[in-house]
Amino acid sequence: MNLKSITFLLTGCLLTANCITSVVSQAKADDEVRFICASGFDQRANKRLPTTYAWTPRGKIAVVRWKYSWFNSQTISPQKRCEDVSSRFQTAYNNQTINYITNGTANGQGVICTARQKDGACNTTLLTLRPQDDPVEILSDLKDILRGHSTEPIQHSSGKSQVYYQIDIRKFLQTAPVEKE
Repeated sequence: MNLKSITFLLTGCLLTANCITSVVSQAKADDEVRFICASGFDQRANKRLPTTYAWTPRGKIAVVRWKYSWFNSQTISPQKRCEDVSSRFQTAYNNQTINYITNGTANGQGVICTARQKDGACNTTLLTLRPQDDPVEILSDLKDILRGHSTEPIQHSSGKSQVYYQIDIRKFLQTAPVEKE
């Protein structure tokens, strides 16, 4: 075998390996779910609002629309809330802790969080609530969305017994309506 043949053979092998790696990476990327913050059109308000989306191979699924600033020691814009909460959903999804969603308290404020099991501790805080927010109502709205019983995302404007709802996040991602714009 001469040097030219060996070079040709090695080049072919490298190109084949590169193509296979690219195809496998693309297939894996196609199966991935990402929670992102992007602008979404709110038909009720007739304007675009920051929206937490689950981005799936089927398309983007609206989970929460952010209408108002959130007030605590500092004013947090709807865009910032959207970015923070989208990141928290991604963390919970990556850690596989979205088995149950529940309400709780963190740093003296009401929260919506994930739990690995019923009656379990909060694993990932998804939303921090304002004092005037009803955690059970917001939790119920989120449960309806994640169980596919609601076609509208939560319109978050930002007796508190703890409630747990079991969530099949994979089913939600496979069956929830995809937004088309």
